[in-house]
Amino acid sequence: MNFSGIILAGGKSSRMKTDKSKLLLGGRILLEIQIEKLENLGCDDIIVSGKNFHSANALTPPGSDSLADPHQSPYVSQVSDLIPDLGPMGGLYSCFLKCKHSCALVMSVDIPLLSEDTLNMLLAAHLDNNPDATVLTYNGHPEPLIGVYNTSHADLCKELIDNKKLAIRALLERLDCQYYDFHGNPYELLNCNTPEDYEQILHIFPNEK
Repeated sequence: MNFSGIILAGGKSSRMKTDKSKLLLGGRILLEIQIEKLENLGCDDIIVSGKNFHSANALTPPGSDSLADPHQSPYVSQVSDLIPDLGPMGGLYSCFLKCKHSCALVMSVDIPLLSEDTLNMLLAAHLDNNPDATVLTYNGHPEPLIGVYNTSHADLCKELIDNKKLAIRALLERLDCQYYDFHGNPYELLNCNTPEDYEQILHIFPNEK
């Protein structure tokens, strides 16, 4: 089954003090790493939420003067938030409207250690049962920005936005949602939110390859 991919990369990176999507890891930027995972899984419709890498050089690593378009792939597009400053809910709303397929594998740009195997198992769990959403959980805690969502729920996202219910959990409460229990290496779920997080991930990364 074909699926879309959504990379949420529109955050303000306020704690990192620099654009997280352009942080380098193993010689590649985080956004490129996430795009490559989706391509390796066979995704032919990859949407980067909140980054215009044609006009804003979002794929240019720090210190570089040239655009680092990962593969110049025809499968990658950028979607700006139709309603700015709404966080992930605004990103999902805008991207669902543009997805070519009935479901989308969703992940944020700042979890670079998340493995292709985990994403593949999450996708398989969703396709087996076809709920509205399949969300990864770890130790009983949902990770709503690591999941597979049916893309027909843009109208519901807009309803929640209009009612100022911007937490993704408000969306999950309205959906037929199943949860996928993650039993892998917890390092996969590390978020790169602060400079200290980034240093930890840099230290772990060589051992994860």
